[in-house]
Amino acid sequence: MTITSEELMARLQHAEARLQRLDDIEAIKSLHRRYIRKLADRDWDGMADFFTDDAVTDIRWHGRTEGKQQLIEQVFDELHKLVKSADGYILSSPVIEIDAGADVAYGEWTWHRHICEFRTTGGYMRVWGPWLEGRYRCQYERVGGEWKFKDMWFRVVLPDADPEQHEMRERIVGAEPHVTGEGITQR
Repeated sequence: MTITSEELMARLQHAEARLQRLDDIEAIKSLHRRYIRKLADRDWDGMADFFTDDAVTDIRWHGRTEGKQQLIEQVFDELHKLVKSADGYILSSPVIEIDAGADVAYGEWTWHRHICEFRTTGGYMRVWGPWLEGRYRCQYERVGGEWKFKDMWFRVVLPDADPEQHEMRERIVGAEPHVTGEGITQR
């Protein structure tokens, strides 16, 4: 069977598109793994670099943020003051959806936190074994050739799921109402 130069060129273009898609998926996986490493290392200052300037987040009790600056002030600065434990994290089961040549992608991940230190009246108590399982739903965008988080939604789902947003609001005194809307990927 003889292959024409047009057929060969079409195959080459198809293979290049598939290879680019696979490279993009690996780059997105690397982005999310590096983000989790910063979380585990408590490098709150470095975490913001993984987000686009106009990123929208909805992360558990922190509520909705719009833009990197609000994310820093409302989430990362708060975490820097509060979180001192040395917990471990495992990120797994990525499902990345991206079309060849696209500059946007969608991903879902499973996250596990292995808790070792609990806040008590007298400080911290070290107990090994408890865990949490969470889910990330993220929209990614290529900016200047680099993948970043465009939108991020995160909730704990096991062993006890995070409450619904209206229940979270009721538990947080003086909190602004949370509005999920445009900018947060719904699946």
